[in-house]
Amino acid sequence: MDASTYSNERQPVLQHEPSPGRPGASRRRWFARGLLLPGQILSLMVLITPLLVAFYMSFTDWAPTRGGLAAARFVGIENYQELLIYDTRFVEAVVRTLLLSAVCLSIEFALGLGLAVLFLRRFRGKAVAFSVVLTPMMVLPVVVGYTFWMLFQSNGPVNQIIELIAGPGSAPEWFRSTPFALAIVVITEVWHWTPLFFLILLSGLNALPENPVRAAVILGASPRQIFWRVVLPMLKPVIVVAFVIRSMEIVKLFDEVFMLTRGGPGTSTETVSLYIYKLAFNDFQLAYGAAAAFLVLLGTLTLVHLLLAPVRDQLLEERR
Repeated sequence: MDASTYSNERQPVLQHEPSPGRPGASRRRWFARGLLLPGQILSLMVLITPLLVAFYMSFTDWAPTRGGLAAARFVGIENYQELLIYDTRFVEAVVRTLLLSAVCLSIEFALGLGLAVLFLRRFRGKAVAFSVVLTPMMVLPVVVGYTFWMLFQSNGPVNQIIELIAGPGSAPEWFRSTPFALAIVVITEVWHWTPLFFLILLSGLNALPENPVRAAVILGASPRQIFWRVVLPMLKPVIVVAFVIRSMEIVKLFDEVFMLTRGGPGTSTETVSLYIYKLAFNDFQLAYGAAAAFLVLLGTLTLVHLLLAPVRDQLLEERR
């Protein structure tokens, strides 16, 4: 049997296979979409329904002690006005959260970049050191907060070391002083999340093209000039992404502060997430707390938009 006979015998078989433009393929696509539709509807209900209920709640005076949500009085934007104009504790919590975020992100970026540059080199025990550096990121925030709370107790290991070096009575009361309490929060956050910056920046450094660096070396640039004028500008999108990811996370700073200080002494370490928690679950002002949460959500989206603006402008320029 020659090749022409073989091809002629196979042609009727091929004609029965539905092409993408035929009704059979269209029915299969609709059938596949129908199988996915229940899961998609369920996901939308789980995600969007609570969000819509909380958004409506923020415009009412509802509290669990006042009956059902349907019977709550609609107060319009009174909750938002109260938060922005009269609630100084909320404003202070927002400012405090932003200041903590700025300090923590700056330190984490500097340490993460330094570690990333260090791990570009080959050295003995690099694999073990890499695992050790990433370990803090794998620990639950509650466990991290409790661990550092135990470390900085008045009779904890940190104070014992200080008294061993400087003498008895020299160790401070960490949780009774505002500066020391804030310092503990910063130390805890930096220890916990510097590995995230390190991992993102190391991945970005490994992905950078080598030709610009080689060209700078040929032109006689020093290692410092290469790093600041060649490597860092190319690493800019990765740096922005790292800051965006951590900014979204640190705005929700709750677990470590709750385990360390409960917002004390007084309200000196109270973050906005901890304040919203106290409004909702200690004072049972759920509608008021929902309004505060939506203000934080709006502020976070604005912050992310501003952080992504340089990268977005750079991508638009490259496409032109």
